Amino acid sequence: MKQILGDNQFFGINHHDLNKGDLTKRKFNTNKSIYKFIIEATELGLDGFMMNSNARGFDIVDKNTFPEDIEIHYSIPYPHKFASIVNESGMMQLLSYTFRQISFKSISYKLFLFALTRDIRYAVSFISDLEIPKTLPKGSYVYLQNIVTDLILGLDRPDLLVEFCNTIQSKGFKPGLISFNPLILDKELQNLSPLIKQDLIVCFNINKTGFNVFPSKEKVQTFINKVKDYQLMGMSILSSGGVSSIRESIDFIKTLDLDYVVYGSSKLRNIQSNIEYFAEDSKF
Repeated sequence: MKQILGDNQFFGINHHDLNKGDLTKRKFNTNKSIYKFIIEATELGLDGFMMNSNARGFDIVDKNTFPEDIEIHYSIPYPHKFASIVNESGMMQLLSYTFRQISFKSISYKLFLFALTRDIRYAVSFISDLEIPKTLPKGSYVYLQNIVTDLILGLDRPDLLVEFCNTIQSKGFKPGLISFNPLILDKELQNLSPLIKQDLIVCFNINKTGFNVFPSKEKVQTFINKVKDYQLMGMSILSSGGVSSIRESIDFIKTLDLDYVVYGSSKLRNIQSNIEYFAEDSKF
């Protein structure tokens, strides 16, 4: 079971304690401090890190070099980034950013197809070109964020998930899907190409307390035991910081057939403890 460093602490996200979230955001107030922490955490034994495509996350991945043995898990899209560009610098700055990321010829072709057919599938490649740093190493994982994945499920457009996965693979990356509804998502992935499934990771909440685990902890446990044809990543494994015993939470996670777990921490000593707990024989 590989362990990946999450990014909530870097951006002040804490679902149980807003004050603690604000403190960690101030601790990581520069891109340099985030990069340094990632390197130190992976040197302790973590297998890689996850980063979303907000403005700072994009720059951290785009402007830093990471050792080849560090896995990068990158999630897109981040619409607020583009709204911020417009609000702070205007539409011309947004256009300038767009042209830096994508050639005019590519923009024209993709937007022409979208305008001609009104088929949102043609926008998927365009969005991925905007959101993925050019320096992201090939073979990295690129995820569709849960708000988009679950919206697509609600719209009954699984073809868009296929389009996303195909697009990511065609660019030399491996696809990932983040969802709060892994059981519903699994039904839509049954007809997915084996070539996609062999690279695919599905990421979802699972933890001992059942915090934000849908539809229930028990059903998600059954789902985990059933899935064999694509990889699984557990997130919120420490109930987003709301557990009384880290050791018991990790012991529970170790009973599950997961390929990856992702968790955040602002302290290296806590990461070291977690790594040691994962290495111990399970208490269950």
